[in-house]
Amino acid sequence: MREILEQNESIILFANGLVFFALGFAVWLQRRRATRLRLTSSLIWLATFAFVLAFANWGYVFVPIQTETLDPGAIKVLVVFRALLHAVAFLLLLQFGLRLLDLKPQTRIGVTALSVMWFGLIVFGNAWVAESENWSVLEWEASVVALSRYTVLLPAALLSAIGMWRQREALGIAGLSGIRPYAVAAAGALALYAVVGGLIVDSAPWAPSGPANHDDWFEITGFQISLLRTLVGLTLCVLAVKLLEIFEVETDQQIEALDHARLVAEERARFGRDLHDGTIQSIYAAGLQLEAAAMRAEDSSVRGEIRRVVGSLNDVIEGIRGYIKGLAQTDDDAVGLAAGLREIAHKHSLDTSRDVRFRALDVEASGSLPPEASQHLGQILREALSNSMRHGGQCRSTVYLTFAPDEMEMQVRDNGCGMDVEQAKRAGGLGLRNMTERARRLGGRLSAYSEKGNGTRLIVSIPLDSQVLDDMPTDADVRDEVTV
Repeated sequence: MREILEQNESIILFANGLVFFALGFAVWLQRRRATRLRLTSSLIWLATFAFVLAFANWGYVFVPIQTETLDPGAIKVLVVFRALLHAVAFLLLLQFGLRLLDLKPQTRIGVTALSVMWFGLIVFGNAWVAESENWSVLEWEASVVALSRYTVLLPAALLSAIGMWRQREALGIAGLSGIRPYAVAAAGALALYAVVGGLIVDSAPWAPSGPANHDDWFEITGFQISLLRTLVGLTLCVLAVKLLEIFEVETDQQIEALDHARLVAEERARFGRDLHDGTIQSIYAAGLQLEAAAMRAEDSSVRGEIRRVVGSLNDVIEGIRGYIKGLAQTDDDAVGLAAGLREIAHKHSLDTSRDVRFRALDVEASGSLPPEASQHLGQILREALSNSMRHGGQCRSTVYLTFAPDEMEMQVRDNGCGMDVEQAKRAGGLGLRNMTERARRLGGRLSAYSEKGNGTRLIVSIPLDSQVLDDMPTDADVRDEVTV
């Protein structure tokens, strides 16, 4: 068995690259699909990691083949490029883990900057050591890859495993309980990859001996570590494909919501037509009869009383006409939503004497809004502005409303003293919980970021449908109404 594995090492390395390439390709195909979950929106980083790692692993197969056709200088360049691909792949996996953990933007940016600086230190530090110790380019590569595995891949895989484990709750809230076991299994696979990919390294000039060394591992177990990495990668690939079913479930939920919205729109349209063609015409006919009776009446007081009744009927007709218009033009379109939220912000500013600014962008580009969007977003904005007043003090708040064909985003920012968001979550307050639930009911997600002295930022992201419903009666449908 040992001899078979040794003789087919190139095939194992090629299979390793193929498995990770398949993982990246499967996720990459879904990259443009809208999603409300942090897990699926973060998978693109896992896909990019898998792509880069696949090409790095294929380098161990194809670079040796080129030694007979390329000059030594070109081979050295390819070896350096292969080492850089490994380190970059590990940095991409770190980004996947950071996004799954839903860290504050400042924390994520800080960790990213430190990891990039550490990447440069690994590359150039090992180059300096290689120069002083007279290492070959292959020894330099082995040192770079081994140090990258210990210091980047190991924490990146562990953070990804922790983040994947935490996504179980979000999947349950989103009604995707059937997907949760795959997330748990993926967390376990990532933790295992931290061991086989981050703790057991290839032979390097300074690498420890024993089971943590590739050669010693093979001598002890009889299995190449690249084979175990391939099996773990294959497991991740299968689990990622199962996790991608989230997109199908979300699509079904959006279609269901769209069908519900269409049924509601059709019912409102029918009700509006019935009011126009039946109720208003009946009231109009009654008004004509009363007007004729008033003309026949000899007593002026009776004529005046009848005309007052006719006037009341005119008011009823105007009221019904306004109601029909209300059915036809709901607040659950981009223009109505923006106007309603602007009014809420303006009223809060007047009532509290605080500086509240409002800005809506790309309203005309909006796709179809989910049902009850104005109601839920209005309540979220009221709660956010109230929280800003309670926790931020007398500060300025700014509301940004941004639309796109497939998504809308509402940001509420202030420059106050800030608050501890995690403490607020642990305290079990209803405000943040209710806002999160309202965002979830719209198929979206809510994120809150705050630091003491640096204000608070609340972001609500809602996926939209680019198909716009147009089943309601328009102004032209009610222009032929008659008044008495």
